[in-house]
Amino acid sequence: MLKIKGIDAYYGNVQALKNISLEVGPQEIVSIIGSNGAGKTTLMNCIMGILPVRKGEILYKDRDISSMKTHLIMRSGIVQIPEGREIFPNMTVLDNMEMGSYSVKRSKSEMKAKIGEMYDLFPRLRERKSQKAGSLSGGEQQMLAIVRGLMSDPELLMCDEPSLGLAPVIVDEVFDTFVRINKEKKMPIIVVEQNAYIALSISSRCYVMENGSIRISGSSDELIVSDAIIKAYLGG
Repeated sequence: MLKIKGIDAYYGNVQALKNISLEVGPQEIVSIIGSNGAGKTTLMNCIMGILPVRKGEILYKDRDISSMKTHLIMRSGIVQIPEGREIFPNMTVLDNMEMGSYSVKRSKSEMKAKIGEMYDLFPRLRERKSQKAGSLSGGEQQMLAIVRGLMSDPELLMCDEPSLGLAPVIVDEVFDTFVRINKEKKMPIIVVEQNAYIALSISSRCYVMENGSIRISGSSDELIVSDAIIKAYLGG
């Protein structure tokens, strides 16, 4: 579904990513973990065309999207749920959801059915549909950000630090939803996380980033019991 081949990226003259290669299969959940400043969000921004790639290729369904504009990448089927959620705070929950659907042509009945499907994922949003999004709790805002992304019918979902600032019980609910989306819709998901344990627990494979490079990669089942990962990321 997605294959990245040896990309480099820079902020001005400062190199942010160094020879990054990774791939995501058609129905996989792949996690990318690492400390703050490791380059995880930068990598997401490169995939979305927000930050240009100076070297290497980003292939999506065998098509090179390295030089494609962000809105065209999104319309091709990749959606990023950004770090910090970035909902529209002065719009209602329902308006935020409908904004996520602006690139998809739907009849009124199709839109109603899609919104109902999203409410089934996060029933609390149905209760809050007329409420301004900025008045929601942090967990509800994260749910709304996920739903807004799903409204565009993505084929690949990328979630950047979804647990940031959330209570543990809400984190569990959000990550359980990722697993449900992956199983029910057969949708590949990339989860970028500082919370290594929960990221490893739901993913099939994991890439560990450090200082703009991938230092370790492998099966999540193997990495979650690795001494190096436990010591560096799991508090062991």
